[in-house]
Amino acid sequence: MLCLSFFVAILPVAISSPLAGWVESPGYPHGYDPHSKKEWERCAPSGHSISLTLTHLDIEDSYGCEDDALKIFSGRNLLHNLCGKMTFEMLSSFVNPSLISSPGGCLSLTFNADYSNVERHTGFRAFYSTHDVNECDLGTLCSHFCNNYIGGYLCSCPPGYFLNHDNHTCNVSCTEDRSGSLRGLVSAPGHPDPYPEDARCSYSLLVDAGLQLVLEFIGNFDVQAESNGECIDSVTVKTPSKTFGPFCGDERPGSFNTHSNKAVVLFSTDDTGLNAGFTLVYKVRRMSCPNVVTPNSILTPTVPLYEYEDSVTVTCDTGLFVEHKYEQSFQSKCQINGVWSPVYKCQPVDCGHPDVDDPELSVVNPTQNTLYKSKIRWTCKSEYYKLEGDDVFTCDANGTWTSESGSSEMPKCVPVCGLTEKQVSSSGRIIGGKEANAGEIPWQLLIKSPRGGASLINDLWAITAAHVVEKQNAFVLYGGMVDGQDSNAEVMQSGEIFIHPGYQQGLDESERVSFDNDIALIKLSARVKLGPNVIPVCLPEEGEGTPLNDKMATVSGFGQWEKGKKSQKLRYEAVQEYTEEHCMNTPRTRANKQIVFSKNMFCAGQPGVDSCKGDSGGPVVQPILGSGKADDPYRLKGVVSWGPDCKDRAYKGYYTKVQNYLDWIRNTIKDN
Repeated sequence: MLCLSFFVAILPVAISSPLAGWVESPGYPHGYDPHSKKEWERCAPSGHSISLTLTHLDIEDSYGCEDDALKIFSGRNLLHNLCGKMTFEMLSSFVNPSLISSPGGCLSLTFNADYSNVERHTGFRAFYSTHDVNECDLGTLCSHFCNNYIGGYLCSCPPGYFLNHDNHTCNVSCTEDRSGSLRGLVSAPGHPDPYPEDARCSYSLLVDAGLQLVLEFIGNFDVQAESNGECIDSVTVKTPSKTFGPFCGDERPGSFNTHSNKAVVLFSTDDTGLNAGFTLVYKVRRMSCPNVVTPNSILTPTVPLYEYEDSVTVTCDTGLFVEHKYEQSFQSKCQINGVWSPVYKCQPVDCGHPDVDDPELSVVNPTQNTLYKSKIRWTCKSEYYKLEGDDVFTCDANGTWTSESGSSEMPKCVPVCGLTEKQVSSSGRIIGGKEANAGEIPWQLLIKSPRGGASLINDLWAITAAHVVEKQNAFVLYGGMVDGQDSNAEVMQSGEIFIHPGYQQGLDESERVSFDNDIALIKLSARVKLGPNVIPVCLPEEGEGTPLNDKMATVSGFGQWEKGKKSQKLRYEAVQEYTEEHCMNTPRTRANKQIVFSKNMFCAGQPGVDSCKGDSGGPVVQPILGSGKADDPYRLKGVVSWGPDCKDRAYKGYYTKVQNYLDWIRNTIKDN
């Protein structure tokens, strides 16, 4: 029989379970019966561990210990799954060394036998015992000295250090309050010898209000840093408004004003290094303020040093303004605590998004910012509009969008006028004239009731003859068509009607002897959508002289054409202006009345060609249809006004000179 002796120490702590003992299988050493079971667990007190020593193992052997088995656990971790027969030497070598718990942990085992064994096995026997743990051997639990005792350990510190509240780390005793001291030195502990490790030093400095602390490092400066300049140990100076540092390395920092009567010098070290530290001189001077009140500004007056009660004008740099004040400058005064007051930020001028109500106007890059010096570029959404005015604007220092020409007026999108997407080259007769194709006269509008014509001059306004609309409050206009019955026509509802104030209204046809100022403007109720078949005609240019300039023009309309019939189709024809003498001397009889010829009229036609009843209010345009181009667009020279009775016609019609009404047209549109 193998005899073992065990030493059990008497512990100075209360333990609820025995400190040592035996655990063995049922029936040991005579052998265990089928279906035998055994469960056991012991836990170590704090500062101790518990171990098992197997002295005997004889359990039915099986593959993977599937039949009979002894399983040993540490907590929930399985340490061994045992079966078969092992000598004490084998157990001592391969099993027992691992059968120990963590400090304060538990060991447990389970033994299970199945229903039968071929031969009888004696089972197992093991001795358990608790042991004091030497925590000081487990690692760096203490920053300096570790003292083990049965059931625990204590940390302690060398002279000059104190144990922190965590009871593990030691700090050097280097916290000082220097309040009231006007001059002195602050040095690393132990200077000039190497400073201690794990130091957390704090030196508080405080002087009277109106004074400021001036700090200067003197002598050798040696504070541990990494090769890349990152601080391992560091010196830092903190004031209520600013932090200086951290400083480290071997390059001595310069002197500096704190602009404060209060500062704390902090010195922090790790647990390595043999560096000499630093020496810092502190003294006082009259309080001064920094030479910058707020970033991105200049101070007036400019002096080397601003002291308590000095006042300055702070002017923001160009393109910046004072927050909340929307001014470029403000006044500030140096206070007794070394700070300026008041202090405002200089923030960038923001022009904001331009306020435009033109639905066709669009910014090319809408995500662009709106701050000082940013740019925007305008364009028109539709190809049937063109930009009028400058296209590129820059946010200036006054917060205004300004173009390169110096204008702050945003551009407008005005309809493209006087151009067609189709052209014609042959001629015909409006009385018996040629039928127009779609898009050839895209400014032509039809008024079905009362029967007449009109010309679109932009996307909201049209021109017609005053006598067509003088008795009307509202009516419908049709555009974008060459067939008066076209169901796909662009339908436009009239809004306000502006008859020229010089036109004599309210007369019956039998009473009228003058069609002077026979012109009217129609403001549509909504903007018309422009397209290939709906395009305005241009107004005449200033100072063009006579309406047709001895050239051919084109007159168009849905009026009477042959044998008194009103045309369902849009027809056009070329006409030429007659001389004023011709217009005056040929018959001007209408309803048995001699009609007055005025300087606001011209007459035109050619043999076999004329406008007629139902064409009133329609356009006379130049150049002749089919020859318009971008640098010579179609312009509205005349409005079909009146003509002699058919028996006296001589193929001659009278037209209102649009040239004479440009100011009235533009002012009416502008004011309405």
